[in-house]
Amino acid sequence: MREPCSEEGVSEVVAITLLLGLTVIGVALVGIVFLSDSQPDEVPHAAIVAGEENNRLALVHGGGDALRAGNYRIYVDTGEGLVDRTDEFTGQEDGVWSIGGTLVYDGPGTPERVVVTAGLGGSETILAEPDFVGEGETGFSPDPVEPDPGSDPDPGPSSFIDYVIDENVFVYGNALQFAGDNVIGPGATVIVTGNLDSADTNLGASIAVSNIYIDGYVALSSGSTSLGSPTNPGHIYINGDLTTSIGYRSIYGDVHVNGNCDLEGVCIYDNVYVNGDLTLRREDTGLVDDARIYYTGTLTALNNVNDSTLAKCIHQPTVPGFTMPDQEIPSVKPADWYAARGYVPGGNLTGGMKVFASSYSCTFGSSASNVIIIASDGDITITGGWGTVTGVFFAPNGKVTFSGGSLEGVVIARDGFFVNSWGTEVTFRNIEEYISNPEDYPF
Repeated sequence: MREPCSEEGVSEVVAITLLLGLTVIGVALVGIVFLSDSQPDEVPHAAIVAGEENNRLALVHGGGDALRAGNYRIYVDTGEGLVDRTDEFTGQEDGVWSIGGTLVYDGPGTPERVVVTAGLGGSETILAEPDFVGEGETGFSPDPVEPDPGSDPDPGPSSFIDYVIDENVFVYGNALQFAGDNVIGPGATVIVTGNLDSADTNLGASIAVSNIYIDGYVALSSGSTSLGSPTNPGHIYINGDLTTSIGYRSIYGDVHVNGNCDLEGVCIYDNVYVNGDLTLRREDTGLVDDARIYYTGTLTALNNVNDSTLAKCIHQPTVPGFTMPDQEIPSVKPADWYAARGYVPGGNLTGGMKVFASSYSCTFGSSASNVIIIASDGDITITGGWGTVTGVFFAPNGKVTFSGGSLEGVVIARDGFFVNSWGTEVTFRNIEEYISNPEDYPF
């Protein structure tokens, strides 16, 4: 488990990696940990943002420690690999790169990528460079990386199933309404094409999934609805406002908000990037260790928010952008394809059962393992006792509703996933665990 909210320390050695496209204004920052045989007494920590100034590469010191000349290096790739170009950046005053200061590149060539490293002493740096962000991107390439839409302008069933498998997609639909205990998916991805509102969830639930995409607002009201995986944190992308109120909850993983951010009663473990205003409403709102909030709008602090928390809120001219997944849910295959593979049109759910129907509603007994349920035109509704159901649930024109002890598998439903029973646990399993032969993928 990760440590609770505190204000302790800075990592021993930190580097900031910036990826710069030819027309990119906002660039993602990726912290790289250095290994060293000889540890320095002090190591600076800084947040650097890349942009443009008069059509030249500009690096803005967004927060953290001031960087003194000699204690950092800047490497620029103009098409022939990374070269140390530290001395070809101007703008440093009195030998110090301070917060808010901008360094402008005056060297040769057109920068395609830039890496900034910071560390004192004779430390050896081992740098794992991320992939290049291509020309024309409006932000950074998220992790997990979406398939390049240019490679397949009309994604079909095969590309969708590849995406589901490769990105460990757990839930894909326009709503997630959850009355159960936990959604468990370390390494998995949840994609909600609408809003996420805790009014639609058990107020004590945990959405413990590594990567979460919400193509709308997120509102976490009273209770302790937590987001992100504490054991395998990834990224949370919100294409609207983020609001937390009353209660107390944790958020794990980098959070990207394309709107305003209004926080109270929250413990934040990783960085938050807000393309709008930031409001902090409560003293117990905290950022753990090196977590920071970067925002582009106005900061408002109410009710004795700690100075140590405010010091970690850093205004930026821009923050990294992101792109929401736009995979189109495919249609079903012809009915005779399913009939030839032993699918039945209905019945009460039992282990190993495969169903293809216009819509499907059933009850189950103590358990039902390794099922595949396909509803071509309507909904899937499964109710029962406190047993476990595992498998694949696909409703391209409807929703999936579950009431029972636990559900494991994959849910793809245009109109969303609804868990109506208290105490239910939902756990991600990759579709490959249920269907080993790609020729048997049912959509």
